[in-house]
Amino acid sequence: MNVFDKICACLAFALAAVLIALGVLGLFTGCSAHFTLPPIAGVFPAFVGWGIVKPVVVAWKSTL
Repeated sequence: MNVFDKICACLAFALAAVLIALGVLGLFTGCSAHFTLPPIAGVFPAFVGWGIVKPVVVAWKSTL
């Protein structure tokens, strides 16, 4: 990965961290961030966050 890719990956990782935190809290309390989800369904942002984290980690480790 070049420097630009790594900068973008860091920004994506930061967004993912926010979504994961929102999802963990949303699991128990629901969440509201330009959208409202009830408890239990509030975990969905965590899944989106993990969907961002996993490819970033894999790409960062890539030697291509």
